Amino acid sequence: MLKKWGSEKSNVNTDSFEKDTRKDTGKTTGNMTSDKITGDRKVNNILKGSKVIGDINVTCDLELSGDVEGNITAKDNSNIVIKGSCKGNIESGTGDIDIRGDLRSGNITTGGNVSISGKFTGGEVKAKGKIFVNCEFTGRLEGNEIEIGANAHVKGELFYIEYISVSRGAKVEVHLCRIQEESKGKNKTPEKKVIDMTPPVKELIGVK
Repeated sequence: MLKKWGSEKSNVNTDSFEKDTRKDTGKTTGNMTSDKITGDRKVNNILKGSKVIGDINVTCDLELSGDVEGNITAKDNSNIVIKGSCKGNIESGTGDIDIRGDLRSGNITTGGNVSISGKFTGGEVKAKGKIFVNCEFTGRLEGNEIEIGANAHVKGELFYIEYISVSRGAKVEVHLCRIQEESKGKNKTPEKKVIDMTPPVKELIGVK
């Protein structure tokens, strides 16, 4: 079904080549580990050396070691791990998204957690859970919790609901704003106060 370095654009539904996952080495990425992402669940693998041009829709976990030019959409609680490269948007219902490779020209949206330790040249990351960034990042982050790792260089806007932390050694040039939820519905209004931060920034724990 997958063509190596193919040129035709197509929509790919990976359900047909679903296979049992292999446990990873347990490499830690923020508070998210490989075992937590894959576990004993079913996982679709797009191997290194493969290239897919077109959108991908999955109903179980996806581990991408190849290259994709197109959007990736996962239903329900499907997790996505990007070890290769993706040029497009990534969206999951309530699953976790882990970017260890390269995400270009795309946004991330999920009801779960997001971890970015590779390269990100997209625009926006929105997660209802936690967002962990430990790489060079330019864009907008919006999540319940945001953690900036020691190796991060972040520029842009940070919107958080409950908690934010910046590790010592991180470089941040951001507009920081806390979101206040008025109700359990979709209505959210940011607080009036917006804090501008420019390097050097000391370690921040539990900024509220």
